[in-house]
Amino acid sequence: MDADEPVTPNTALVVDQEGRLTYTGSDGRRRVIVGDPELLRRITELKSTDGDVFEDGCGI
Repeated sequence: MDADEPVTPNTALVVDQEGRLTYTGSDGRRRVIVGDPELLRRITELKSTDGDVFEDGCGI
């Protein structure tokens, strides 16, 4: 599959043991959305303190 072609997610978003936000695509490959555990921690922290700024749905 070409890297420029869109891939349909087959699974929900998952935070793995290294703190990366990932999903498995329709091609069977796991993809990393956020590969920086510190960034993911910060996003989660902002979400919990800012109330309505972020909408739920991404599993963070």
